[in-house]
Amino acid sequence: MIGSRVPINRSIEALVETAGCCSNKLADDPNQIVCDDEWTEEREALAKAHLNKDTSIIPLFWQSTLKTHNPPNLINSTFLSDKYEMEASKNWDKFYKRNTTNFYKDRHYLDIVFPQLKAQSDQPQYLLEVGCGVGNAALPLLESNTNLHIIAVDFAPTAIELFKKQPLFEESRCTLALCDITKDDLRPLLPLNCLGVDYALVFFCLSGIHPSKMDAVALNIYNAIRPEGRVFLRDYGRYDQAQLRFKTGHKLEDNFYARGDNTRAYYFSTDEIERIFTQAGFQVVENKYIRRQYINRKQNIVRYRVWVHAVFQKPSIHALQSLEICP
Repeated sequence: MIGSRVPINRSIEALVETAGCCSNKLADDPNQIVCDDEWTEEREALAKAHLNKDTSIIPLFWQSTLKTHNPPNLINSTFLSDKYEMEASKNWDKFYKRNTTNFYKDRHYLDIVFPQLKAQSDQPQYLLEVGCGVGNAALPLLESNTNLHIIAVDFAPTAIELFKKQPLFEESRCTLALCDITKDDLRPLLPLNCLGVDYALVFFCLSGIHPSKMDAVALNIYNAIRPEGRVFLRDYGRYDQAQLRFKTGHKLEDNFYARGDNTRAYYFSTDEIERIFTQAGFQVVENKYIRRQYINRKQNIVRYRVWVHAVFQKPSIHALQSLEICP
């Protein structure tokens, strides 16, 4: 154990210690609260085994809601529709009504981890953020890059309304829209005569979408971004502590879970992220795991986090033309 902390999940503690991967950096330096985490093949195997113990996927009936449909000449016809999918917008809207702007902190580091989001010239730049929430990611970028214009979309009405009330919100530089990125075309939101946005930000958004619809999201973004434009993505990674902590009865599919508030979370491998975006037409610039330990000194608790961090680029016009003329 690190220090005398009380573990929040003894099975996770045991997993880390059995693999011999527990770093002493946080224990040795009282001024340090975060450090890179160490992963080995043994630790990954232990994490996988831990997840495989939970074989109790939520039965499809309980994932679904029973409806009655009476088309012409059919009486008492019933069908099951995915309850979590059908109520996804409502569940996130409840989340924002309950937490307002207090749940997530503003992300003032995005132009550091994604340097291209800093001002590149005096020319206007356009950023599309899908799943914008209340603006914790987009608005700090608006403040740090005065040439940036933001097109931000979400499918929770309360999130959009709260976004507009944020202190950093500038109506002249922000276009907000309520839409479902799994099916609503994003191109009508673009400025006139615009080939596409310069950048797209997908920040802990894709994980909340059903896996069967993730390909459609990537293609939707592809169609809204200009040639050589880039997608900046960060999301939950496989074996993140939040995934390992899910109790029996929350799994919808492998690596896809329902939280207590009925919002959902998927935990990605880098291979999955690459497949989703390259299949849409993007090229890989960067794709890796970020694995870190964070310590809460007051509670003496260490958390083990895993994220996927990726950058994708749409091919140049020349490359796209070459693809079109290939037999």
